[in-house]
Amino acid sequence: MFLLFIPVAQAQEADKVSEATPIEIPKGDFSELKHTKSNRIDKVIDALTLLLKDGTIVRLTAIDIPDFHIWEDAPYSDAALKLLKETLPELTEVMLYQTRDTRKGRTNRMGHEIAQVTTKKDGTWIQGALLANGLARVHTTPQHTEMLGQLYKTEDTARKANLGIWEKDSPYIVITPEQATDRIGDYVIIEGIIQKVSSVRNSIYLNFGQNWKTDFTIQVTPDLRRKFSKEGVNIMSLSNTPIRVRGNLREYNGPLIELEDTAHLEIIKTESAE
Repeated sequence: MFLLFIPVAQAQEADKVSEATPIEIPKGDFSELKHTKSNRIDKVIDALTLLLKDGTIVRLTAIDIPDFHIWEDAPYSDAALKLLKETLPELTEVMLYQTRDTRKGRTNRMGHEIAQVTTKKDGTWIQGALLANGLARVHTTPQHTEMLGQLYKTEDTARKANLGIWEKDSPYIVITPEQATDRIGDYVIIEGIIQKVSSVRNSIYLNFGQNWKTDFTIQVTPDLRRKFSKEGVNIMSLSNTPIRVRGNLREYNGPLIELEDTAHLEIIKTESAE
């Protein structure tokens, strides 16, 4: 299945869509999840929310759109909304895949279903379509880490192609540890090499410079350290390791991200390591 990427600058110029480069949408492997519902689309509410004919409201899980705002114009959200409306016209039959844990993670506080979504007829993976076109980025929660490898791989392909939010002049591109100081208060993605790992009062600190009082740092709580260990990662051995991390930046002896989940830290494999 191919969809057309609509560059943000062309989002309202339908006559130029045919000039865009076709983007191949990966097929999703939903084996980690459970198929819980099939129904037809009533309408696309916004760039992250669908309404089904049976009244179910579905929130697309594991992604976000950095300029998403339902009350203001936002170029990437507008382009994502356009893509969804073209991909999911009324009466399109879709399938919902949700966490297997029936106790939590299937609905949000508004009572909306949280799911990965695919079209039944041709298997278009909706989250994959948004990620592949560079109109969303991966943003999992501790309750929703299924399909993580597929999500990151799709995001990475769009990023390497400089699509959508990964355009060179976009405010949402990946930044370096040195640029973190200027982004306090933002949700960011940072790539860098861990210079030193230290343990202070049971928390682990991944330092990206020689001065821990001013340089960018990642804080890993004891609970996450144990979770990393269960996943086969020795967090204390990551010195000189290139990583990609995402989270909210705050000021604490320099810019700091308190890691929300192990899924938000990616170890970048180098060619020599592959």
